[in-house]
Amino acid sequence: MSKKVIALITLAFTVFLFVPLVSALALDTITLWTNKSEYIPGEIGTLYIVFYNNKRVTLTIENITIIFESWRTYKNGQWKGNYTIEVKKAFVADEILEKEVSFTVPTDGRAVTTDARVEVYANGYTFVEKCEISVSQTPLHMEHIIMLFTIQVILTIVCTIIIAATIFLSTRRPQVAKKETEKTE
Repeated sequence: MSKKVIALITLAFTVFLFVPLVSALALDTITLWTNKSEYIPGEIGTLYIVFYNNKRVTLTIENITIIFESWRTYKNGQWKGNYTIEVKKAFVADEILEKEVSFTVPTDGRAVTTDARVEVYANGYTFVEKCEISVSQTPLHMEHIIMLFTIQVILTIVCTIIIAATIFLSTRRPQVAKKETEKTE
């Protein structure tokens, strides 16, 4: 046998050895969703986390870390945009962990659509899932646009009243006053 054939057989055998190991790591199902489809800056939202142990292995969940990718910053001596929830509980097969985490959309320049990455640490492994949090972006100078539309509506109403008054006054006939004739006798 040539060296290429032996190397190919060895590679295939190695792949077959690692397939059960890789499938053993897929011990979980993480589901994420939010209470709304879109948020505005400063709004409070809720991130729902469900961890389902769908294998026949008991998992001891140490903690859950939530990272809001685009909202992370070091501000006033502390990191903002990350949450860590201590769990330290064992979950047997088919057991479910449910968590709700409140978050506030930043009101500064970080208020953009972001991914919320959830990392569940259990039995020395890290299980990761992402969920997008959509932030509505108000166009720049929107208050000026609204003010211009308001002024336009007011001017339209005033002009309509002026035109109606002009038409009304122009269609009126002046009343003819009859002169009394003096009667001489």
